[in-house]
Amino acid sequence: MTQRRINLSILLIIFIAGVTTLLLKLTDGESVADSENIELTSSNTPTLKPAVKVEQITNTPTLMLNTDAAFLEGADRQNGQLVVMHRPKWKFDGNLIIQIENLSNAAANGNSEASYILAMNLRYCYKSPADDIALEKKLEQANEFSDSELAVGRITEKYEYCAGIDQKQRKQFYSYSEAAASNGYVAAQEVIGRTTPESFMESQGHQDLEREEFIIMRDNFTKQKIGFLQQAAENGSIIALAMLSRMNRAQKSGNNGYVKSFAFNKLILELTQSNETYNRYSRSQQKLHALLTSEEIDNAYAMSEQWLEVIKANGTLYLNRN
Repeated sequence: MTQRRINLSILLIIFIAGVTTLLLKLTDGESVADSENIELTSSNTPTLKPAVKVEQITNTPTLMLNTDAAFLEGADRQNGQLVVMHRPKWKFDGNLIIQIENLSNAAANGNSEASYILAMNLRYCYKSPADDIALEKKLEQANEFSDSELAVGRITEKYEYCAGIDQKQRKQFYSYSEAAASNGYVAAQEVIGRTTPESFMESQGHQDLEREEFIIMRDNFTKQKIGFLQQAAENGSIIALAMLSRMNRAQKSGNNGYVKSFAFNKLILELTQSNETYNRYSRSQQKLHALLTSEEIDNAYAMSEQWLEVIKANGTLYLNRN
């Protein structure tokens, strides 16, 4: 009897050991499976990149593309591929007065980006109420409109943002734009390109000049404006190309306006990544095509190719928007 009990005990021990071994194997298998799942999840999770400073964003191109606007990675500029450039953000979260001294000092030291940012802010503030009396008058005018609540909100926000900047400082927006544009800063060249002769004359206090002097001043500004737009266009600014196209189509920029407009349109169609822009200038091309002779169209194509070679050589592209 004792021997039988011993045998049963041995069998029970063997059975327990076997069950334990089986459970351990199953547990190990699940652990391996979990380990594999974690590894797969990690491989599909994008690695976080370190934060990029604002200065790097504004000065460092982020994308490469070729002249048919297809995006590329690791492209070689020597092969005619263009670097997409970004214009800096110019509006601040707080009031402008907090930033004005640093911007002015940087601009005085030849920093073109600071000159551009300062110019954009002063331009934004130029027609904002300069004091409480002007604000009250502006608000009274706004209350006459159906969307007065929205208008009042915008006026008040603008007034608070620009508070402390006197009218004399605000008028300096053009001189800062001009300084940056003269140093080849494309975004500033675009801004001057968007400025009308009437706005320039009024904002700079030239509207009361004698007629002859007035005309000379206005025409000199127009020549300067065209020159800056051409420089910006040579560096791949689609905004500048569009403005040159419109000016030439309106015959406001010398002879052969339609031919030049056709050439600029062709460049826009090749460089833009905006479907809306592409469709708009395609329609414009169709209308111009009907107005030009075969020889003029050939000249426009040749002109477009010459401009494209210059843009390729400069190696940059400024899209409609950042």
